[in-house]
Amino acid sequence: MASRGLHHFASFVRELNGACTLLRIFGDNLVAGTRLGDLACWSISSGSERWKIFMDGPCSDCDLEGDLLCVSESANIHAVDMRTGEFLWSSELEGSSDFVRVSGSGVWATSSVYTIEIQDYSQASVWLFDIKGRLQGKWGIDGRAWFLAAKSELAIIGLSRPRCGYANVSLGHDPAYIPLDNNSPITTGAVSEDGAMYLGHSDGGVSEIIGEEIASHNAGSTPVSALTIGEDWVAGLESGQVVSGASSGGWTSELSGFVDVVSLGPSLRGGRCVWSSSWSEGAKLALLDEDSGTAQLEVNHDSRIEEICSTEGTIALGDSEGNVFLIEEAVLRRRFEQVDEDVEEGQKRSLLRRRIRSLRQG
Repeated sequence: MASRGLHHFASFVRELNGACTLLRIFGDNLVAGTRLGDLACWSISSGSERWKIFMDGPCSDCDLEGDLLCVSESANIHAVDMRTGEFLWSSELEGSSDFVRVSGSGVWATSSVYTIEIQDYSQASVWLFDIKGRLQGKWGIDGRAWFLAAKSELAIIGLSRPRCGYANVSLGHDPAYIPLDNNSPITTGAVSEDGAMYLGHSDGGVSEIIGEEIASHNAGSTPVSALTIGEDWVAGLESGQVVSGASSGGWTSELSGFVDVVSLGPSLRGGRCVWSSSWSEGAKLALLDEDSGTAQLEVNHDSRIEEICSTEGTIALGDSEGNVFLIEEAVLRRRFEQVDEDVEEGQKRSLLRRRIRSLRQG
């Protein structure tokens, strides 16, 4: 399966200082942050930089409501004006800031404290601020948060040991811990467009939560390292497997190394496909058919692809060298066809050379 490098398929490539640790698309805005604290925003349609600001780092998460961009970074939560990049307010948390979500009740955030002596997280907290940055509530929780979702007045947190399962947190109430059939630690999570929640586990399981109904699925035997939602869940595993739920065909695709990211994105054949990147001696980006898991395209990349996000017809990827790639459906297809044309022309030239050598030898 012939291919060129990732640069060949990108509509534009931008460089930041440090490994990409945060990547989100909001309308025409592409926001990226790094381990060293760079945070930048570009226009997707023009490729021009809207603004760039600098923090201590690492940047870990962000969410947007209107023009209010909330960013978790180091031990802080920052509110930034999306239009200008101006800092509106900042608040320091306890330990490292992990996730941030903006909902009707304000700005939810999680933080955790890692204790070197025990080589584990010794305490974790959930925070709620209003949109002006005033603290509304703080809750200690049992277990580090590995996933955060916010629905109106409620925050939902996927937990590691000792509780595992997940917790519901709301203002004026203590955390309510909900156990799952699978009691292994949560490693990641995702929410579908209709509000269904999916949590990946360290034993390779996936829990599906729709209202009060909870179902357990088995993706494999190694931790779920990445998760995305389409017609059903698609999970990436530390073993290198990418596995889909039954409604997406129940297929398994074997990749090499550790699966870092999975996302739905533009396809070479119309509709969507699964974009997955795994890491072994290098990165391998694979575009997998959503219904069968068959590879449409494979691209090798020298640096680890650590972040991915997508919207209709557009996908962005960020790597460990600080490169951010924006890939659009029409450009992807056109440049893939160009690769095929180049390969066909190369084959014709090779055949012609063989014929000439044959005539000379005759």
